[in-house]
Amino acid sequence: MKGYNKKSRISKQVMGIAFLLFLFIGAPCMSGATTQSELPFHVVPNLPQSQLADGNSGYFDLEMAPGTSDLLGLTIQNHSTDDIVIEVSAHTAFTNGNGVVEYGKDTTEPDPTLLHSLADLIDSPGEITLSANEKKTIELPIHMPEAAFAGSLVGGLRIREVIAENTDSEVEGVAIQNRFAYILGVVVRNKSSLIEPELALLDVFPGQVNYRNAFRATLQNPQPRFLNQLEVVATVRRADQEEILYEAQREGMQMAPNSHFHFPVSLAGDRFYSGEYVMSLTARSEGEEWSWEYPFTVEADVAKHLNREDVTLDPEANWWLISTFGLVMVLLGTIIWLLWKNKKPRTDT
Repeated sequence: MKGYNKKSRISKQVMGIAFLLFLFIGAPCMSGATTQSELPFHVVPNLPQSQLADGNSGYFDLEMAPGTSDLLGLTIQNHSTDDIVIEVSAHTAFTNGNGVVEYGKDTTEPDPTLLHSLADLIDSPGEITLSANEKKTIELPIHMPEAAFAGSLVGGLRIREVIAENTDSEVEGVAIQNRFAYILGVVVRNKSSLIEPELALLDVFPGQVNYRNAFRATLQNPQPRFLNQLEVVATVRRADQEEILYEAQREGMQMAPNSHFHFPVSLAGDRFYSGEYVMSLTARSEGEEWSWEYPFTVEADVAKHLNREDVTLDPEANWWLISTFGLVMVLLGTIIWLLWKNKKPRTDT
């Protein structure tokens, strides 16, 4: 197993954390290019004394002793001619469903191996108001746990403008707004340490991605370190057959410390069918390799529910209902014909 020097490699791992995000809330995708000059404000981090000397100046890369505190400084400049309200919030990094580390929002599924949430260790100021062309410096206290911990705690500060909802821009009842935000990464440790990479396969289950059927494999990084350049190859087959039904491969992924995500294997427009299955999954990262043969079951009621929810599938015809309706119509027609026949006047011969 390869060792991992957090102090010497942390800059390479999160060099891209400090970046500008253009978040389009309510819009299905980004439309057009947006430059920094179009934003009504900009942010500069003021690095504290605990910043590593060889750390990147674009984000907070700190080394702090247990039980100590420091201040994360931000200088925010409003370069518009209007007053604006800025929201500053702290978040704990997690891995999203695409195998990408998220720094600017919170997960709905914190990993059980995460001992300390970085967001809980930072005091956020909430909303602040900047007058036209005003520059303001704020400080966010960060407090280390009393007990020492190994590895790193990772997260980010999200700085975004608060925009009132504009109901006039509603399309089919959904308000579409542009949200512009800065995300500044925060990495903190007690000291540099060697942490071996690990990866676990926790579960495989039928599910969906964007309302489309997919098998989901829950991969967990239980270590307080990044898992870099992760490559995953997965196949699914029936338990009693060798034929591969579905497969997926993805590389260049990254997992946040103490996090998990659900790797998808798409059914490519197919329906789920109940039965016993096996997923074969191999993962590689930083010279290490892990492999599993994971048996799992697709229950009939689960398959039926997911097939109904899949937006690409036509509803299956209810043949029992159709047959019953057809039989009723035949019987009704027969009864009407008999009644008509009995009421028909007879002629004497």
